[in-house]
Amino acid sequence: MKKLKTRLDAFSDAVIAIILTIMVLDLTPVLKDNLTDYLLLSKEIGVYIISFAFVANMWYQHGTLFNEIDDMSYRIMLYDFLFLIPLSLTPLATNMMAENTTKITVIVYGLLVGITGFCFRLLARSITHFQYTDKSKMRQVYRKIFGQHNLVYVLINGILIVLAYFFPQVILWFYLPYPLVYMLLSSRDRQQMYDVSQLTTEQRQQYLRLPRDKMKQFRQLVETQKATNDAKPATQAIKPISWARWLDQPIGSGNGTKTASGAAQLNADTIREMRRAQWDEFERQTKSQKSSQQRAEDERQQQREAQREAAKQAAKERERQQDLKKGEAELAAKQREREQEAEEDAAKLAAKTIERQAKAKKEAAKQEIKIQERQQKAKRKADRKDAKALVRQKKLEQKARQYDAKDENRKVIIKRVQYRGLASNLLIFSVT
Repeated sequence: MKKLKTRLDAFSDAVIAIILTIMVLDLTPVLKDNLTDYLLLSKEIGVYIISFAFVANMWYQHGTLFNEIDDMSYRIMLYDFLFLIPLSLTPLATNMMAENTTKITVIVYGLLVGITGFCFRLLARSITHFQYTDKSKMRQVYRKIFGQHNLVYVLINGILIVLAYFFPQVILWFYLPYPLVYMLLSSRDRQQMYDVSQLTTEQRQQYLRLPRDKMKQFRQLVETQKATNDAKPATQAIKPISWARWLDQPIGSGNGTKTASGAAQLNADTIREMRRAQWDEFERQTKSQKSSQQRAEDERQQQREAQREAAKQAAKERERQQDLKKGEAELAAKQREREQEAEEDAAKLAAKTIERQAKAKKEAAKQEIKIQERQQKAKRKADRKDAKALVRQKKLEQKARQYDAKDENRKVIIKRVQYRGLASNLLIFSVT
């Protein structure tokens, strides 16, 4: 399979070279001196540079990835073919975008970049799983080192695809720095992956428990220490590597260093021992930092405890003051309540007095009304009696007049009778 792996490398390099050649051949030459044609050619060259940077980055990633293994599996071969399929469509997408830069062509180009990157990550993951024997731990290492940056690539490409729907002419040029950022971050991630693979199983387990900032410190420690055949890890402070030093490093998955003469690279065993020694030095530095941090933390803890105690005392004093104020407020409130109760009692007594006076006035008015009613009744009764007496008197007077009239009649009658008797007697006497 080693020979097949060599041929697969040559096949992939040939496909990528043909892709770049086709993109150059698709450029339209200027046949007449015309500013518009030259501007169109400049735009096509710009789009070609964008695609060239993307394909060249894929070639670099592919070459450094396959340089880590001497053999391969069928899975690696299939994933490599799968990776070359979308990559070979780059000339078509480039030509479409150069000839007709619309939101559709830019979105299609972004989708092609995303699909190609996804297929390459599948290939890189399969090579990582094939290369290392402790697969479960190395899978965790792969996810911890590459996982965050893979997510960043996906998010950036997704954002560019969405924005390309609205601003295709502008977003087109954002795909130029994309492969450069990809190359920088992935090369560092792959070097970090290689460095971690040189550690022992126990050291890798410790590495997996590191936070992101500690991982960055270990990477900086490895980058800043110069490796020699009999080198030992330096104890100097960790400083980030400069761009000039990064550009001068040898490319590949090795240590990225040279011997003291600058000729040959270190062998794998020496690199492995050096990385493990660097990890031990990193642990010592970390423990030293932790001890100093622990002392500082203890001091801060003591200060915080003193501050908490002072805060507690101040809180107690405030509570006492609040209790005193609360007691005074309660006494004042009780005094106000007593005064209010006294005022209410006085108001109630006054109200009752007023009610009694009102009732007395009402009773007096009632009595006066009753007296007036009795007086009126008595007056009416007396009037009735007087009227009855007057009526009786009138009746009596009338009867008396009647009696007097009768007496007069009787007297007249009697007189008449007497006259008649006297006359008769006289007559009789005369007769006789």
